[in-house]
Amino acid sequence: MKVYKGGHLYYPEIPFFGILDDTVGRFPDRYAFLHPKKMTYKEFGESVGKIATALADIGVRKGDRVIIYSPNCIEWEIACFGISKAGGVFVPMNPMFRESEVEYEIKDAEAETIIIHEGIYPILKNVKEKTGIKNIIVIGQKQPDTHSFSELLEKYEPNPPKYNYDPKEDIAALLYTSGTTGLPKGSMLTHYNLVANTIQWSSHTDFNETDVFIILIPLYHIFGLALSMNLTIWNGGSQVIMSGFNPAEWCELVEKYQVTYSLCVPPLLNLIVRHLENPEVKGYNWRSFHVMANGAAPVPTELARKFEKLAKEKCQATEDLLVGQGWGLSEAAPVAANPFHRNRLETQGILMPDTHHKILDVLTGEELTEPGQIGEIVVRGPQVFKGYWKRPEATEQAFWTDPKTGLKWFRTGDVAYIDEEGYEHLVDRMKEMIKYKGYAVAPAELEDLLFKHPKVLDCAVIPKPAPDPALGEIPKAFIVPKPEYKGKITEQEIIDWVAERIAPYKKIREVEFVEGIPRVITGKILRRDLIKREREKMGLK
Repeated sequence: MKVYKGGHLYYPEIPFFGILDDTVGRFPDRYAFLHPKKMTYKEFGESVGKIATALADIGVRKGDRVIIYSPNCIEWEIACFGISKAGGVFVPMNPMFRESEVEYEIKDAEAETIIIHEGIYPILKNVKEKTGIKNIIVIGQKQPDTHSFSELLEKYEPNPPKYNYDPKEDIAALLYTSGTTGLPKGSMLTHYNLVANTIQWSSHTDFNETDVFIILIPLYHIFGLALSMNLTIWNGGSQVIMSGFNPAEWCELVEKYQVTYSLCVPPLLNLIVRHLENPEVKGYNWRSFHVMANGAAPVPTELARKFEKLAKEKCQATEDLLVGQGWGLSEAAPVAANPFHRNRLETQGILMPDTHHKILDVLTGEELTEPGQIGEIVVRGPQVFKGYWKRPEATEQAFWTDPKTGLKWFRTGDVAYIDEEGYEHLVDRMKEMIKYKGYAVAPAELEDLLFKHPKVLDCAVIPKPAPDPALGEIPKAFIVPKPEYKGKITEQEIIDWVAERIAPYKKIREVEFVEGIPRVITGKILRRDLIKREREKMGLK
C-alpha cells in the first residue's frame, strides 16, 4: 500500500505495530500466512495482542529490550509485533549463535526477557546465569522455569497496554551488525525509520494484497525482516515461511502456493541454479513468479542471468520475471537504493524516495561532485537510524556534517560512484580496500571477475602484506573450484586469466585453493577470518 499526501509519499508517525494494525483493519479475512499453516490477518492480530498482554503481565515495559532467538516461523512474527505492542524494543538474534555470542548480545542489549525456540534452548541454558535474563518464553516444548508461547496465547486475551509514542525518537528495534569489524553494535531503529522504509520500498514495487511472498531470508536479519515481512504485511499479501533452506523445497513451494515475490542472497541463488541444472529435475510451474530481489551481497551478473534463463526455459516463468538487486544497511532500515525501474544488475540502483546521497573523497573527506568519481557514499533520509546503542563515540563517527548546510549524513563505509543517471555502483568496503603501490584495489571487483571463470565455484580476495613493505599489500585469492575441476586447475592459470582482463596494478599475486569460503548467512564474505588466518601463517598479529 502506497501512502500519499499532497502528491508526495507520506510517512505516518505511527508505532511500528501500526504496520499490522492497519492491515488487520483493511483485510481481516485475507490470509497472512499460507505455510506452514494458514492464518488470517484477524487471527494474526489477535495473537499479537495476546502476546503483548502476556509480556506486559510478566513485567515488560516501554523501552525494555526483548530478544527473539529463533529460526523463521509464524511465532517469530507474532513475537516481533507483540513485543512492539507491549511497548518493548525487539532485538532479533541469529539462531546460529553459540554460547559466547548469545551471552554478549543479551548483556549488551541489557535484555531481561527472551523468546526462544525449543531447539536452541540448551544454548541459552548454558549461559543464562551469566546474563540478566529473568523471563524465558519457549516456542515449542516448555522447559523448567519458563513460559510456553502456546500456553500464553491460550491464557491471555488481547488487552495490551496503551502507551504514547514519539515515533521519530522512540526505539522500536536494536539490529546488531554482523561484527565484521570489531564487536557487533546495536543499530537503534526508531518506529519512524521502520515505517518509512516499508513505505519507501513499497513505492518501488507493484506489490499488493494479491501477492504471495516466500520468506527465504532469515527474519532476524534486517533484509528478511523489513523487505519480506514488513512489505508483505503492510500491503496485505500472504507469506510462505521457510524455517530453513532447501533448494528443492523452495522450488516446490513457489509452484504450490503460486508465489510471486522472493528475496535471495548469492549463495542460496547459486544452490537454486545448481538444483535446476540437474537433468533429473524436470521443472516447475512458475507462471505466477515475478520478482527475485537480491541483496545483502552483490550477485554476480552471470549467476543472475543463468537463474533467469532456467526459470523461463525450465519453469515456465514469464518474460516479465525480474531479477534485481538493491543496496542497503541495517542503519538504513535497510533500503537506500534499488534498481526496480530497470533491470540493471551492474548497479545497486537509484535512490529510494526522499533519500539523498553524496560521495566523499576517501582521503580528504571533501565532497566529490562529478559523475563517476569514486569515494565513500554518505546518505540522508527518513529511514536512517538514530545511532548505535550505548556507543556515543561510534555514533558521532558514523555521521558526516556538511560544512555548507550543517546537515548530518550517515557514513556508510561503502566505496562507490554515482553515474550520470543517478545509479549507484558499489566498489567495495572502505576497510577492505587493498592498498598496492599507492593504488586502491577493490576485492569485490576481482571476485566478480573470478566468478566468470568457467572452473570457479566460489572465491574471495583479501589484502595480504606484500613481501616488500614498500609495495603495501597484494591481492590474494582463495578459490573453490567446481567439483569437476578439482585438482585440474592451477594457481598460475588463475593468475594469468585475471591478468589478461584487468589493469596490471590490480592483478592477483597469489592463489590458494580451499574447500569453502567463510560467509555470514546473507552471503557476505567473512574476510576478517581469511585475513587473520593469513597473518597467522606469516607470523603476524
